[in-house]
Amino acid sequence: MKQPTLLVIIGLLIAQSAAAADAEVRFYPQKQLWTYQLEAGRNLHSAVLHNVAVINQGEAALKVEQVRFDLVRENDIVFSRTLYANDLAVAAAGGNALWKSGALDLLKFQFSPKQLLGAATSLSATTTLAAGEGLHLSAQMFAFSGRPELVKVTVDFEGDAKDAVATLPLRYGVVPGNYRFPLRGRWVAGAGSTLHSHHRWAVPEEFAYDFVRYGASGGTYSGDGGKPADYYAYGAPVSAAADGEVVSVVGALPDNIESLRRADEPLTQYQQRLLQGQAALLAQGTQALAGNHVMLRHADGIYSLYAHLKPGSVTVAKGDRVKAGSKLGAVGTSGNSTEPHLHFHLCDAPDPLQCAGMPVAFDDIEIPFAERPRQIQTGDLIEVIGVAEATPKR
Repeated sequence: MKQPTLLVIIGLLIAQSAAAADAEVRFYPQKQLWTYQLEAGRNLHSAVLHNVAVINQGEAALKVEQVRFDLVRENDIVFSRTLYANDLAVAAAGGNALWKSGALDLLKFQFSPKQLLGAATSLSATTTLAAGEGLHLSAQMFAFSGRPELVKVTVDFEGDAKDAVATLPLRYGVVPGNYRFPLRGRWVAGAGSTLHSHHRWAVPEEFAYDFVRYGASGGTYSGDGGKPADYYAYGAPVSAAADGEVVSVVGALPDNIESLRRADEPLTQYQQRLLQGQAALLAQGTQALAGNHVMLRHADGIYSLYAHLKPGSVTVAKGDRVKAGSKLGAVGTSGNSTEPHLHFHLCDAPDPLQCAGMPVAFDDIEIPFAERPRQIQTGDLIEVIGVAEATPKR
């Protein structure tokens, strides 16, 4: 058999190298994929891979045949899911619609187009990617037992094009450091990080909490709930969860009274009105969504957000150094808020929304009726250990 010449071998190596560079898989968030407990005692977790983009970096068109997601532990695949032609076609159409409408830029806190798409010039409406085009896959959710180490994404193309492969490490638990609950007394996690809550599906607030307070009336307010002062949470002091530096402050916005649910207003009508109000706030810029807020920088590149604060209640200024427990403001309902509550989250950048969420554990709380220590779930009653604050009886 005739042996290949050196020039032929070099040519083959160059061709293989070019094929390997024809496509790239990109993520947002890019650093890691945080998990969250589904059930602590049974070692069950969930993870949401918010954004995956397949980018054609070559000159020839590529047709995506399938995309496989593998959860890997010690080089063994412990969970696998494959998206085939029909699912990919739906994803392509949706991504192209986001691109054409400008929603990727409008909602850049969710997609971060520059990080996700790199040098891509557009998102394809089909699974065939022209040079410079990308395919967007959103909100891939995994529920699993044990602790796989990473998620591996493999993209298969039609013909001889080389597979595109990328991995993202899975991270468990919570951020390092000690954090105290930013409120005193007894509270309820009205929205947390469980999969049926809105927070989990948004990158910056994936591990955020909305803390509300119930009173003797059996609800979160007395009277008809038509004004902020009707709510038991309104005006409660908000304190720093850890030592830090103030990096962002807004304190003069009005309470969003229009977003309070009106007496006898049907839920569907209320939800429609909320969507219209959210669109109006978004048009003002993403800062308007947080309303009055304080953001702190902590150690290890961690930032905490205290949002929807009461007008005129903020007691700190940008650049101030604060200690854990220092008063920052009071609970209000400014910004994108449906009723007085504290929105709290940790993330990895000094912007309330242009960041990726990170899970936290509070050192000074108990979850009544929980069988064992665990992460907070939506609907949990939370009791702060130590200095008590009476629950309002009005």
